Amino acid sequence: AAATKYFRLLLSLLKNILDMEENKHKVLALKYRPKNFKELIGQDIMVETITNSIKLNKLPNAYLLTGIRGVGKTTTARLIAKALNCNKNFLKEENCDCNHCEEISHSKHLDVLEMDAASKTGIDDVRELIESSKYNPTNAKYKIFIIDEVHMLSKQAFNGLLKTLEEPPPHLKFIFATTEVKKIPVTIISRCQRFDLHRVSVENLFNNLKEILKRENGKISDNALKLIAKASEGSVRDSLSLLDRALVSQFVTKDEINEKFVRKMLGIADRSKILELLNFIFKGDQNKSIEQLREMIDEGLDPTNFLNDLLEVINIMLHKKSLGKLELDLSVSESEINIINIISKDVSVSTLIIFWQFIIKGIGELSIVSNPVLSLEMLILRLLHLKDMPSYEAILDLVKKNNLNDQNMDDLDKKNLKDNLNEINEASKITRNQIKNTTQEKIKLESLAKTNLQDTQKKTISTFEDLIKLSSLKKEVELKYDLERNVNLI
Repeated sequence: AAATKYFRLLLSLLKNILDMEENKHKVLALKYRPKNFKELIGQDIMVETITNSIKLNKLPNAYLLTGIRGVGKTTTARLIAKALNCNKNFLKEENCDCNHCEEISHSKHLDVLEMDAASKTGIDDVRELIESSKYNPTNAKYKIFIIDEVHMLSKQAFNGLLKTLEEPPPHLKFIFATTEVKKIPVTIISRCQRFDLHRVSVENLFNNLKEILKRENGKISDNALKLIAKASEGSVRDSLSLLDRALVSQFVTKDEINEKFVRKMLGIADRSKILELLNFIFKGDQNKSIEQLREMIDEGLDPTNFLNDLLEVINIMLHKKSLGKLELDLSVSESEINIINIISKDVSVSTLIIFWQFIIKGIGELSIVSNPVLSLEMLILRLLHLKDMPSYEAILDLVKKNNLNDQNMDDLDKKNLKDNLNEINEASKITRNQIKNTTQEKIKLESLAKTNLQDTQKKTISTFEDLIKLSSLKKEVELKYDLERNVNLI
């Protein structure tokens, strides 16, 4: 018994040494892959739902895990497989070392098949799965098929899965993982229990990176870790990959990695320089704005990253103008808050919104122009001219004033026109009396004059609209057309 105990202890020690040697050469994303649901960060609601269903033994036929890259879809699939097949109580054990959990972690379990749908997309591959699903598991409780990137399956392959998904054998479970759930047919989605894995917050990523940094004995400043957490865009795997890159340089130089080094590594401009550039733009200083931009370009600035950072600063300013709270934002330091307060003090919200629209348009132009530096310089020049553009309210007030002046002028013109028409009527009366008293004119001329006078008496033109109506009554179509479209009163 003592020899057996000693032999087991020796095997355990040898296994730990081999694991340590293996972990030395692993990237951080694989080395620190979560081994239980407690280590899975940023997905608390999903973890609670899945663990409760396992505890109550109310298991769906198939799980569908969706989300962006690096948030834990494949990891969650393996954790579900462990929880369903564990010999012990996986949900309570922090690090279960049973055979099933160990083999699933290394993708060596006979009853847990991981399939990459990107390389096996056809109906023949799915037909093999369906045929093998008829047989009971060899030594586990459930036979589990984990299909990664399931949206890459063909239409025929999806149709081949429908019947098995709806009425699977009691020993069979499917776990699907995808980044593009919209490409999956609705008939498949309706047969699965869907779980959306959300982007991990910057705060959770920062805490996770700090914990891993302690285990790796690395020296990276907190500001640099915050920048890495923010640059990963909610992806845990991306954050660990960036941390891996930074640690390689730190182990070589033996110096602490600071924020400046990380910005150069990622091609991200220093936010203080972006704020300084915006300050020059708001002041209308064209020379200093272009000089500041060229200085950042010489430091290895990436145009797309720069414009995205510029959008982020504009968004922070809008939040400051609208909400007035920046202290709770982990990505903004105290010194940057002070600079933003000073810059945004004399800038209107409408100006910031216009800047946002033009910067987004500038991002689209980067793919059109062969030299992106030219696009950046032209964008800065446009922003400089946009700064002095009048606000929407000022333009409306100006239009209203012009309308009022035009209305006053119209009233004056109508009055003058009415007075002129009255004078014409008086003159026509005098002329008519003279014609009546004259006997030397011919009868034809007299009758024609009478007809014209009668028409003038009957149709008195007091407004411009009356003139148009008169031309319509007299069937003067061309005159009416010109009056309506080509003539206006001054």
